[in-house]
Amino acid sequence: MKTKYLLLIMLWGAVLFACTNAEPLKDALYFTGTENSPTVKYTVDGPADIGVTVSASCQAMGDQLIKVKVDPDKLEGYNAEYGKKYKIVPVEDYMLSNDEIVLKAGENISEQLIFSLLRTTNFEEGVIYCVPITITNVTGDMPVMESSRTIYLVLNQVMVVKAATLYRTNMKLAFEDDPALASVPQVTMEARVKVNNFAAINPYISTVMGVEEEFLLRFGDVTIKPNQIQLAGGGYPVTGKTEFEVNKWYHLAVVFDGSSIKLYVNGELDGQVDAPRGPITLCGKTDKRRFCIGSSLDSRYLDGVISEVRVWKKALTQSEIQNNMCYISPDNYQDMIAYWRFNEGEGDVVRDWTGNGWDINKTLNWVEGVRCPE
Repeated sequence: MKTKYLLLIMLWGAVLFACTNAEPLKDALYFTGTENSPTVKYTVDGPADIGVTVSASCQAMGDQLIKVKVDPDKLEGYNAEYGKKYKIVPVEDYMLSNDEIVLKAGENISEQLIFSLLRTTNFEEGVIYCVPITITNVTGDMPVMESSRTIYLVLNQVMVVKAATLYRTNMKLAFEDDPALASVPQVTMEARVKVNNFAAINPYISTVMGVEEEFLLRFGDVTIKPNQIQLAGGGYPVTGKTEFEVNKWYHLAVVFDGSSIKLYVNGELDGQVDAPRGPITLCGKTDKRRFCIGSSLDSRYLDGVISEVRVWKKALTQSEIQNNMCYISPDNYQDMIAYWRFNEGEGDVVRDWTGNGWDINKTLNWVEGVRCPE
């Protein structure tokens, strides 16, 4: 019994010794809003002013003079760490209201620094821009939290494009002309879609794109709600959890990486399933097994509007999906099977931007002024 109490006393002594010798927690400065992530995202549609402040984890005992600057050199490391391809805003297109911020004694949030985006006319189409602002020096007695020393202002520019209205529209692709599409080890399909009405009669299916009984992205079925997304066919169906709204734009993506199928809605994972199936066949020769957009089995039409339809011969990562929901740079065309922007706005040919020759000959009705992101 004495030994037991002795061990207990020794244990408590060790704990107390460890506590008294532990490194004390220090109060620190950090860019407001970067406690969990250094990234703050904005959607811009022309010139804009963005307010930036510095916070303290406690009230400052004395004035803190905080020097800051835009630091383009930090963007390369950020892109590598987070799998992004952001570009720096041209120096002539922005300005800071000052190069220092004051956090006054007795306060825990500084005065505001204004980052002014002067113009977007020099922005490249579809590119997401980023401005790293970093704390370079502090005159005062408070240190800087290193993980929040730099704030990354991510500027997602609004694109205004056209899109195609689909109603009882059947677009079949002649993929059977390419034997390389008979066995594709990895596949990604993407589209931006706005639904006017979900199917109201059995089997409650509104087809987005794909191959019936093989790899088909669609809304609804008799076993799920008409406004849920599903990848069907091939023996490994997966249903998303999102219940979609009418008259609202969504970016949809489905990824098969050879062992699993994942559904993404607006860049966020919405459903997944293990799928140890064989490669995807995109070139069915019969009418019901051909690759289609907006319908399947010559029915099951999508009543809505569609844009940015893409088929890839690779499994995109979540970062790649998030980076390119509104546009794909020609730098990436080598990994694509087909890319239809549905941005023509006139005529009866929907161009395949990859140059692979999968143009769609179809008379369509067009919608103008479509914003991405909405």
